[in-house]
Amino acid sequence: MEKTPRDFIFDNLLSMSAYWACTGAIIASLTAYYGFSLALSNVVTGLSGTLPILQLAGGLAYERTTRPLRFLRLCNGTWRVLLPLVFFSVLLPRTAGAPLMVVCYVLAIGIYQFACPSQTDWLVSSVEGRVRGDYYSVREMFFMLTYTGVFCAVSLIIDRAARHGAQQTGFLAVGVLETMLLAASLTVLLRLPAPERPEKEEPAPAATALLEPLRNRRFRRVMLTNMVWSLSGMFIGGFAAVYQIQVLELTFFEIMVWVTAGNLCRSLCTPLMARLAARIGWKNVTALTIAMMACVAALWAAATRQNAAYLFPVLSILGAVPYAGMGVGFLKMQVATSPSATRSIYFSVNSLFNGASALLGSVLCSALIGVLEAYPPHALRCIFFVGLAGALAAAVMAARIPCREA
Repeated sequence: MEKTPRDFIFDNLLSMSAYWACTGAIIASLTAYYGFSLALSNVVTGLSGTLPILQLAGGLAYERTTRPLRFLRLCNGTWRVLLPLVFFSVLLPRTAGAPLMVVCYVLAIGIYQFACPSQTDWLVSSVEGRVRGDYYSVREMFFMLTYTGVFCAVSLIIDRAARHGAQQTGFLAVGVLETMLLAASLTVLLRLPAPERPEKEEPAPAATALLEPLRNRRFRRVMLTNMVWSLSGMFIGGFAAVYQIQVLELTFFEIMVWVTAGNLCRSLCTPLMARLAARIGWKNVTALTIAMMACVAALWAAATRQNAAYLFPVLSILGAVPYAGMGVGFLKMQVATSPSATRSIYFSVNSLFNGASALLGSVLCSALIGVLEAYPPHALRCIFFVGLAGALAAAVMAARIPCREA
């Protein structure tokens, strides 16, 4: 493998492992440390799924910048500095630490999402045609293995700290680990070459640029499918991160063990998904994996404190498998239905509507939580049925997309 594709893999391993290890249950635990309500905790925990709405502004800014490499380095460097501060906020009194944590987390996630379309375009333009067809699947597999190791380390730190009544020390240790990973990722980021941008005329007006993806019928159907899945996903995975901590009351050790098993299973299934896609196409793999998430939603609806000991392992493993193909599938379909010259705008428009759908899903889910909290805990399980219905609709939509190249 050439140096540039390999460096993109290393950058992804370090930065994305640090990023995703500090979402979900970890952030839910930090919001519990600060005493956030269940509804507010759900909103904060769901930011990684709702802030892609900022990607549109980032894509437009990247299209118009005359110094793309500086743009990429500045944005990527800034969020990697801010993310560890989320955990160092515990050094302050809780009345000051809580708002600082939220501000740093919103900024870190927001700037990451702002830069995401340009980062994806940078990757695709730098490696497309120079790597084997399974490059993205190999990248995903190695990421999952690295992320699993980081997640285990973070979970063990939090679990041990909670057992000894030293949560503040635990979050500080996570902040140190995050700093080390993201500092290493910055050294790799600075080695990446300037992005390759095709020669093109003066950028079109923003309104014209935004309308182009919406007029592309095939891309529009990919985008609509992504939107339906993003909305319904907030009622499944988004809520599950809070549900397992504050309702099922699982320990971090239990979560760490079974999420690790699920991640390992996901990494092993990634090359299998690529082989399956070679036979039936990525759009059908995407439809299949979304349908699997509908099954996961049904199982989450059956989870209680009484059966969590044996049902949570099944949920962790079964819930991880679909992501072995879903992310690559959506990316492949976007690449197959968008022109290379304006691909970052296409990615941005997709992310705008995708993020808006996720934001709507998060708001609706949090509102529903607020209503159902007045009832016995088992009433909250109804939330997963909303996600199940949405996932089934998205699976049918994905299967019907006219996208032979994917």
